[in-house]
Parts: sequence; C-alpha cells; structure tokens
Amino acid sequence: MNRMLATRIDNRFVKGMLIALMAFLAISWWPAYRLPLGDSHEGRVLGQFALHVANFWNLGFVDSSFGASWEPFSQIPYTHHPPLLTYLHLLISTVAGQGLAQIKMVSYVAGLTTVPVLYWVGRRLGLGAFAAFISTVALVATPWWWVYGRLGLGFLPNLLMIGSIWAVLEEPKIRRLRLAGTASFFAVVASWHGVFLAPFLWLWVWRRHRFNRISLRLALPIILGMLLVMIWVVQGGGVGELGDHFDQRTRGNWTWGEFIERQWRFARELLPTWYLIVALPGFIAGLVDIRTRFITTVLAVMVVLFAVIPDQGAWIHDYWNFPILLVLFPGLAVLADRIGTWVIHWLDNRFAGRLTGESRIYAKATVVVLLAVSALFVLAPTSRHNRHFAITAMAGELITETKPALEQTAIWHVPEVPWPTWLAYAWDLPPVALIKASDASNVPDHDLVIVRLDRLPNWLSSTASESTVNTKGRYALLKGSTLQRHIFEVGQ
Repeated sequence: MNRMLATRIDNRFVKGMLIALMAFLAISWWPAYRLPLGDSHEGRVLGQFALHVANFWNLGFVDSSFGASWEPFSQIPYTHHPPLLTYLHLLISTVAGQGLAQIKMVSYVAGLTTVPVLYWVGRRLGLGAFAAFISTVALVATPWWWVYGRLGLGFLPNLLMIGSIWAVLEEPKIRRLRLAGTASFFAVVASWHGVFLAPFLWLWVWRRHRFNRISLRLALPIILGMLLVMIWVVQGGGVGELGDHFDQRTRGNWTWGEFIERQWRFARELLPTWYLIVALPGFIAGLVDIRTRFITTVLAVMVVLFAVIPDQGAWIHDYWNFPILLVLFPGLAVLADRIGTWVIHWLDNRFAGRLTGESRIYAKATVVVLLAVSALFVLAPTSRHNRHFAITAMAGELITETKPALEQTAIWHVPEVPWPTWLAYAWDLPPVALIKASDASNVPDHDLVIVRLDRLPNWLSSTASESTVNTKGRYALLKGSTLQRHIFEVGQ
C-alpha cells in the first residue's frame, strides 16, 4: 500500500476520532456544568475565582489588589499561584458578565481543548498519528483526568509550550518562534509547573542553537513571565506570606512509607488497573526512545519535586500528583507506536501484502471501539459524577435555598466542610471554623452553622441531625442554639 496514502487515511481517521472523544467529554461533563458550586475541589477552586471576579468589579483594579482579592474569605490577597487563570476569569466576566456559567467556562473549555493539543504534541515529538491518538485516549480514559481534567487550565499551557518549542526545533521559522515565545510566556504565568519547565525547555533549545536569535528570542518571554509572576506575588500577599504557605506545605508528620502507601491508594482509586500495569513499561519506553527521553525526564523530575518537597499537598489531596499522567503520555505513545508497527508488519507478512487501506481502517476502528467500551466501563461516568459532583453540589443547593440569619456576621462551619470559598461567595461572609467544642460558645443562637451529617465532629452529638433548619443530602444547617444544646448533651 502507498505509504503517503496510508498516512493520509490515518490522519483523517484520527481527526474524526478526536472529535468523537471531545464530544463524549462534553456530553459526560455537561451535567456537572449546570450544578452549583459546593463542597468539592471544583467548588473550592471556582469559588475562589468567583470571589476574585466579584471583588475586581466591586473594588476596582487597584483596591482589589489587581484581581487577587478574595474577600470576605480572607483579607490577604491570594497570590499562591501565578495570575493567568485569574485574568482569564476577569476577561470572561468583561465580555460575558458574572455568573456560574461564566466561572465554569474557562476550566471546561480548557479541558476539552487539551484533547487535540495532546495529540498535536505527540505528533510534534515525532510519533505516528495513531500512536499519538492511542496515548491521548489512554490519558483521557483515566478517572483521574475525567474528574480533574476540567479544573483550571490543567496541562494546556505546558502542552502548548512543549509542542510549540518542538515545532521550532523541527523547523525554526519566525512564525513558529513567535508562537513558542507566546506559549512559553503564558505557561510561566499560568502555573508553578510552567515556571519550572520553561527554563529546562529553553536549555534544550540552547543546546541546539547556543546564543543565537532563536534561543535569545525565546528567553525574553520566559524572563518577562517570571518577572510578572514575581510582581503578582509581591503586590498581593507578599513573598513572606508565600514563604509561610510553602513552609506549611512542607510540614508533614508521617513517614515516607506512609506517604508512599497513601499515594498508591490515591492511584488505585483514580487510575484503572490496566493503566497501572502499562505505566512502568510506558515510563521506561519514554526514557529509552530518543524522541521522548528529554521531555519524559524533565516532566518526571517536576512531578517528583512538587510531590516530595511540598509533600503535605500530596498527602492531603488526591489530585496533587495529577501531572504524572503527562509524564507517561510520551512513553505510552512510544509503546503504541512500536506495538502498532509490529502488528502492521505481522499482518502484512501474514496476508502477503494484501492489506488495503480499508482493511487497516477496519482494524484500527476495532481497536478504538474496544478502547471506548473499556473506557466507559472503567470510567463509570454516572457513578463518578454522582460521587464527585452531584452529592457535593447539594451543599451549594442548601445555601442557595437558605439565607443566613439576620445580622449574621460570619459563616460558621465544622472542619468536615473545609475551605468554603463557595459559601463565602454565596453569603458574602467570612468563614470561621469550629475546631473544638469551646468554639461553639462564640456562635450566636440564631446564626446558622453548616455541617456534614455523615461526618459530624466528635464533640457534637448525632442527635443534632434531628433539629436542622434545612437539609440537602449529607449537608445540613443548624442554629447556634441547637449546636450548643447538643454539645451540652455530649458533655454530660
């Protein structure tokens, strides 16, 4: 069969499958898009950005600390992360106004856009169309990505930076160099991961070109991005506050054995068994293949450093090591490439070269269908939607149905409902956590307290669930007087 014809058939087939994959994600993510913000990681993160947007328009550009303010949740501006995501939300609010749909738009669109960009990066690395597509499916088909791939900008800025820089290395045209510089700037101002990756990718360019116009023109936007991030941090909470936050992230009181065991549990919950089986061979393949060796190594070092040094984040949050999916992406594409090449050669020999383009498409379509069926079985979108989104969104439904008490000046919540940015946004009140029983004495009788009925603090009697103001699923609102009465019963 003519090789150029086979390549053209592969490209058309893969593009069709990528569109189908994006359509599946859009349909399976749509139910969560319509839900209110609640007691989930999505609710906490998007609640934060909702506060940024509201304060920006209420206080103005300067008084909102250039968009970093998230009052009343905290009086200290939030600059723990680079500013790009904040400014994208501000841009959307400028064009489309404020609202739940606008707040969720950035994250969900970024998640969908990541799919074709993953494939594009695989192709830029020199991998075949079908191999790059299979690796893209392998990443997207994990529950880990299905849950967290729609939050923030995810892998997108770093993927654009990697792909555009590899395009420059492939053919250093002016247009490609401008794209690489722009992508690098936005990757740096998007995340600490981008701040880490950009200098290493620049060194890879420097290794090829030394100090010529290509390496120097690429260095400038990276340096500008880092300066912007520093200005963002200094004008907001300040370097000292960021240092305190980093110090808190490094204060784990567990052994390394316990840490590894916990990470393995997170992996078992959010990665299918087949992915865990191919992960090590895929990682090795990424290190061995000359096309992917450098990027696999750099991405792996990034994940290890961000997991090990600020280990409290990886201990608490199951999404913390999420970028490991990106580490394995190149290697899994290499595996798919080599296995696919071997299978095609075997089939050509088996059928004495009689394989037609149509036969190849049928074979590849069969593989895709099998992958799709397996992915649906493993993902179980309906049950995962209920667990990660629908149940937790009931907290949001609860607070939209119930207003705070007259003259209530704080959001009282137990630690089992943590970091309620979404509640601060909805009620426009600062949160106060009731850590111990004595804290309840500070709650006025008519003020409302939010609790989780299935995880009440050990100082609160379970009989408190019989005297709620309102209940939605596992979430309830109690009056301060009810709270104190049931603490008294426990004390007796």
